[in-house]
Amino acid sequence: MPSDGMQVLLFTLNDVYYGVDVRQVREIREVQKITPVPYAPYYIEGVTNLRGEVIPVLNLRKRFGIEGSGESRTMVIVQDKDAIGVLVDSVLEVMDIEKSSIEATPEILTTADSDCVLGVAKRREDLIILLDLLKVVSKKDVEIVKATPANSKTKKENKKQERTLPAK
Repeated sequence: MPSDGMQVLLFTLNDVYYGVDVRQVREIREVQKITPVPYAPYYIEGVTNLRGEVIPVLNLRKRFGIEGSGESRTMVIVQDKDAIGVLVDSVLEVMDIEKSSIEATPEILTTADSDCVLGVAKRREDLIILLDLLKVVSKKDVEIVKATPANSKTKKENKKQERTLPAK
């Protein structure tokens, strides 16, 4: 890899190209069984068992508010302190991108939630949105998913809720 560029994993969501620094990616897997977690943020599909490690699974379509019913069959495992599964439509390749082909995100498109967008790279006539996947998921969201099933409720609140549930 030339010193004036970066290697990115290229993937798609709704026919749009996205790239993430390969150093953030631990592995790429086919989607396996996902167990829903109550009270998780709307874009967290649940958790999955990855060789004995329970990891949260984030639906990138939902996180970015992308309409459409495309079914994600590929999961990119992002490694920070804890592993996180990120659902994408497809993974295409690992490619080199020269820094000279990367432009900053236009200021008009910048919001408080867009700090995960690092810029836009040009490849021939295609544009690639460069992301920092570690910023896509907030630490708070990961903590919520890894917490107890009722997440933020105390044991006392959980017991109270159990007593008020109707019998089956």
